[in-house]
Amino acid sequence: MSILDQAHEDGVVVGLRDVTGSVAPRLDIDVLLLKHPDTFNLLLIALMELKAEAVPWKIDDAFKVDKAHKMSYFQLAGIHGLPRAEWDKEPAIGKKPDSRNPGYCAHSTPTFGTWHRPYLAMLEQTLFRQVANVAERFGRSEKLSATRKQDYVEAAKQFRLPYWDYYRPRDYQVTMPGVVKHGTTTAPYDYHMPQIFTLQEVMVKTLPDEQLVAMSNPFLQYKFASGDLTEEEWKASNIDITIPNVKEQTLRHGGNDAGAFNAMNQALNMIREDEMRSSLVMIDKGQYSNFRNFSTNGVMMQRPDPDDLSKILEKNTGSLEGLHNNYHVYIGGFTGTRQDIKTKTGHMTCVPIAAFDPVFWFHHCQIDRIFAIWQAVNDGHWFEELDEKERLKVDEGLLPFRKYPLVKNEKERFWTSNLAKKTEDFGYTYADLHGKNQSVEQIRDAFATNYGWSRRLTPFQHFGKPPPEMEPLDLSKAQVYQYTSSAKSANQFRHLHPRAEIQPPMQETDAQPMMQKILAAKPKVSYEWYIDDVVERMAMNGSFTIFYIIGDVTGHSGLEWSELPGFFGVTHVFAAPKEACDHCGKQEEQAQLVTSTSAMTSLLLDYVETGKLNSMESADVEPFLVKHLKWRVQTALGEVIDPRKLTESHSLKLSISCKTSPLPGETGDVDYNFYPDVITKIITDASAAPTINA
Repeated sequence: MSILDQAHEDGVVVGLRDVTGSVAPRLDIDVLLLKHPDTFNLLLIALMELKAEAVPWKIDDAFKVDKAHKMSYFQLAGIHGLPRAEWDKEPAIGKKPDSRNPGYCAHSTPTFGTWHRPYLAMLEQTLFRQVANVAERFGRSEKLSATRKQDYVEAAKQFRLPYWDYYRPRDYQVTMPGVVKHGTTTAPYDYHMPQIFTLQEVMVKTLPDEQLVAMSNPFLQYKFASGDLTEEEWKASNIDITIPNVKEQTLRHGGNDAGAFNAMNQALNMIREDEMRSSLVMIDKGQYSNFRNFSTNGVMMQRPDPDDLSKILEKNTGSLEGLHNNYHVYIGGFTGTRQDIKTKTGHMTCVPIAAFDPVFWFHHCQIDRIFAIWQAVNDGHWFEELDEKERLKVDEGLLPFRKYPLVKNEKERFWTSNLAKKTEDFGYTYADLHGKNQSVEQIRDAFATNYGWSRRLTPFQHFGKPPPEMEPLDLSKAQVYQYTSSAKSANQFRHLHPRAEIQPPMQETDAQPMMQKILAAKPKVSYEWYIDDVVERMAMNGSFTIFYIIGDVTGHSGLEWSELPGFFGVTHVFAAPKEACDHCGKQEEQAQLVTSTSAMTSLLLDYVETGKLNSMESADVEPFLVKHLKWRVQTALGEVIDPRKLTESHSLKLSISCKTSPLPGETGDVDYNFYPDVITKIITDASAAPTINA
């Protein structure tokens, strides 16, 4: 039996380097499907088979997937939460059929990134095994040439799990809600979700003879079978079980149709510039070089007094985990009403069932990629930077991920954070790091070059030109999209728009004198503004979202608030109900705090360009925020919460911060300033009426 087959049989994470003898790069999913069509075709077939979907070809007996098998898609997704049963009898606190279910995952702890690394590697090796077998089955075809058979063998060796790069443009020009012109803003690039996750069908070269056929897209959704989860488990999932089809298939923004995906892509575009801005800060040297600051949103402090909360907000409040949390809700969606249709959230918003949505794995692959790049530029920063108690977690087992070969000794049985530190030990790296022998500064510079062009630093600044490798890809020639006329998705595929120069919209406003004044002054510094928060993770006994708006607020729900011109971001607290999670229940008992930060810079720049804000300097921004900044709160189940309830009972505290930096080519120090009085004045001036509807 091969190492891979033995690992599959035993349910252990072996790492593909020990299987293939090499380390290969993970690629963006659109790059993979366009430039490596054979590898992607193998992945399509392997994913269909791993999800136990009906296929018209013969599957070798040893590779037929039973949902009950420990390495099936269903069982691997269940590790993250539901169902309640232990995974392959590996004990976890409360992970038993008759008790609350924590899953095994480590949210709001420093092991967040290291725990998800072997989790992804487990799916990756399971798919690799299936991919290799699919290539072998193509090799038995009597119609394929020896060359084509060998092509598939080589394509299989190169397979690694792809990622979805949120910050890679997928098309040109997009218009979305904004404040620039009549309630909209037009940007030169569209950052919609890759179409491979939203199209109903894809074209597959099927076994055994490569006939190109339209088939259901395995990246779109997971279809639940009756009995996959019990009624009690569905009730504990934190999702509204009255949503149509919610127990039959995974959903995003309440559905898997054009309306749902348009809403999702609109949200992704509205928040992209400032979420990317935060990622650039994380990779840059300075405030996020400390592992504690970068790794988790959890605060290692129990039941702090109000003075402690203020001190927390004067430290770094953003994190890799916070970035991850926000994208879960941008993908999953918000509750509300759109055009008289009641639209609900989706599975990705809810911890216990998020991993069933196929996009979960490619979202997490992007988070792991940012983690790996951070590690490359911060070598030497690790668990030693935590307090004494948390530091010990570096050698604790990352349950339920067992090492190869399988041993009975529990102390030596599992992967640990130290063992999971290097991606190469799992047999993968990322294209940003692969085979380049770069210095720390070269890696940082390359990351800034790839993404900094699409971040504005001063008013009236245009986006720059992306490096050639970051231009939107023309996917019309991709094999997977070569639809026949009868294919359902033939008319759904979005062709690349021609590139168009976006004219400065301010020339049509009363802001032209201000534009001339600001440009004539030749600013030497940039101002990046943030709203920072700290709150109890279990305040709402499950996932909840804080929405941030600068401007008028209308509507009664998160869906409506997220479509306002002045919406600029969220804090999404990603938690399971205590009835479903002992880990979360313990965090409630401990009043576990979490932090987050949301950049508002891009929206403020837009306000300057419209003439409604005089400058990005504190003397202008402070009173502007006092007058216009608002926040609203909603749970994953749709309940709208008065923010004052969180402030009074669950330690919610907000503050404003600003990073002042010399512009490229200028010299000077980077300064951080905090403005808690802005929040105090907003609360003091607020109406006594509950702020839940307007």
